[in-house]
Amino acid sequence: MTTKVKELRWVKQARVTDFSFSASAGDLAQAPTPRERLVAALADQPRTVAQLAHAFGLSQPTMLEQVRRALRDKLITEVQVADEDKRFPTERYYSTAVPVVRQPDRELLESACRGLTNDVAKALEKNWGDVHAAFAMTHLAREGWAFMDLWPYLNDTINRGVLNRVGGFGCISAVPAHGLAWVEEIDGTDVEPTESEEKTA
Repeated sequence: MTTKVKELRWVKQARVTDFSFSASAGDLAQAPTPRERLVAALADQPRTVAQLAHAFGLSQPTMLEQVRRALRDKLITEVQVADEDKRFPTERYYSTAVPVVRQPDRELLESACRGLTNDVAKALEKNWGDVHAAFAMTHLAREGWAFMDLWPYLNDTINRGVLNRVGGFGCISAVPAHGLAWVEEIDGTDVEPTESEEKTA
């Protein structure tokens, strides 16, 4: 008897904001998750577990557990730093293992993508009715799901199809295991560094 194996693939999306370590109580509702804060902290410079714990106001064991999980998920990686930058020879430093798109690079890249975005939007508009019609015939529609509930999957399917078509360009590789690119967002507000940030800078 042949057993059919079902495979579920998760489509991951993430964003990191420009975040001060000392978020006020009023900011907590919009505050990034611990792993987002960790990646954001390491985007500027490599840091040790002790430095991160001090900056976040956490115990070193708690911070170490967060670092271990991020290492496991390939969001960060251990890096080498110059001996003169270490306080102790045995210190271990960590940095991001995912690309962090800084604001100047973001403006450059997104400007280059605008023309392509317009072309894709026109093609999507032209075929939008067909996609909606296909969705209307699915079990999902009959079970009460809305079209936009399925859009992350449809969007990923379209993107993968495009990548397969343009694979001959030779400059597009497979999506890395973490499946993420982190985008820096700056709200234009100057934030004074806290005492703990100055000590760990």
